[in-house]
Amino acid sequence: MEKNRDQRSPKTTTTTTGGYDEEMAAEKLLKPVLQKPPGYRELHATPETPTSSSTLRRRPPKHLIPASFYPEKKRQWSRCRVFCCSVCITLAILILLLILTVSVFFLWYSPRLPVVRLASFRVGSFNFSGGKSRDGLSVLTANTTARLDFRNPNGKLSYYYGDADVAVSVGDGDFETFLGSMKVKGFMEKPGNRTVVIIPIKSKKQQVDDSTVKRLRTEMKSKKLMVKVTAKTNVGLGVGRRKIVTLGITIKCGGVRLERLDTQMAKCTIKMLKWIKLHS
Repeated sequence: MEKNRDQRSPKTTTTTTGGYDEEMAAEKLLKPVLQKPPGYRELHATPETPTSSSTLRRRPPKHLIPASFYPEKKRQWSRCRVFCCSVCITLAILILLLILTVSVFFLWYSPRLPVVRLASFRVGSFNFSGGKSRDGLSVLTANTTARLDFRNPNGKLSYYYGDADVAVSVGDGDFETFLGSMKVKGFMEKPGNRTVVIIPIKSKKQQVDDSTVKRLRTEMKSKKLMVKVTAKTNVGLGVGRRKIVTLGITIKCGGVRLERLDTQMAKCTIKMLKWIKLHS
């Protein structure tokens, strides 16, 4: 019996060791083999000599740095920007200085416009002579004298008037008739002064149609004849003996009948820069 027991025991041991090996093999088959990550090297492994093909294929790894760690690039201003900015700043400074100068000038001198009036209009002769009956025209011969009154209301500023071209006409609308023109010499008007300019006009052989002749004769007898005087000149503003500003102006005095001019002066309009109208 004991022998039989002894003989059985080794059999059981062999079966147990064999079963254990089988279990280990089965576990190895079940567990997946972990792959080495790219670029992994063992500590005790000999370094591999790089070949030409490997160096060409492999690229150096890029080190990604967060955007916040990158140094900020300084903006380089171009010459065009610098020039434009400098021009704009210069213009702004010049405009500011001009505004300050004009404001100080107005506060100190308080300039006023010149006062211009049509003082009177005298008619020495106003005759019509018959022309050719076929044409229906007559010849006008007139001798008139207009007076323009200039006054400088400023206390510190002077006015310089250049040579003026003065034209005189009578009548209104379709019946307006040009009498003539003349050139008046310029003059200077000191602060607070008053100047009267006399404009004598002689009209000879001025052709007028019959309907206009009748209208002008009727208005002349009743003193309802419309009078217009226009003067084109240059006016300059002066401080002491120096001119600081000169502008071309057109003075229009008229739209007034003779009967009104016998009692009071007629106001004039000053036009400058072709679109600015000022009532003096």
